[in-house]
Amino acid sequence: MPSKVKVDYLRFWILFACVLVLDQASKAWVVQNSVNLRSDPIEVFDLIEGEPSFLKFTYVTNPGAAWSMLSDFPEVLTALAGIALLAIYAFRKNLEMERRSVQIIFGFICGGIVGNLSDRIFRDPAEVVDFIDVYLPVVNYDYPIFNIADSGIFIGAIAYLLMSFFDSRKDRDEKGDEQGAEI
Repeated sequence: MPSKVKVDYLRFWILFACVLVLDQASKAWVVQNSVNLRSDPIEVFDLIEGEPSFLKFTYVTNPGAAWSMLSDFPEVLTALAGIALLAIYAFRKNLEMERRSVQIIFGFICGGIVGNLSDRIFRDPAEVVDFIDVYLPVVNYDYPIFNIADSGIFIGAIAYLLMSFFDSRKDRDEKGDEQGAEI
């Protein structure tokens, strides 16, 4: 039987690996087809007639973070990614990583962080490959181009916020029930 320590974090490692492998495989394909994708993006899904498409695959690189923030400071982003990974590891008990939901959430987040971090470290130039282009016709907004790693970080962060909200609400309701029982 596998040791308990290894089993405790199994969900984390599975999600981490899935996000990282999907991210790196998709980026490898995009880089291999970069010339064609730049000049002729692949229309994946279109809800409206004419330009632009709802979802298409293209090719861009980004030295910065979301919305090209800190593009002039890629070293800072590399350091922040490393610090975030170390902090998650150091505070895993405080983050309640033994919980299944938390393992899944941080599997998404850490897989995404490592996916983008590997671009910054191993690609020349040291820029993140982005390729998913979404246009939101209802609000007439062309969302910044992103990748699988960005999606993992986003999904994990939103899930963590929702989980925290519902956990605090549950704790508040339980405290209210205890106070009501004392009366």
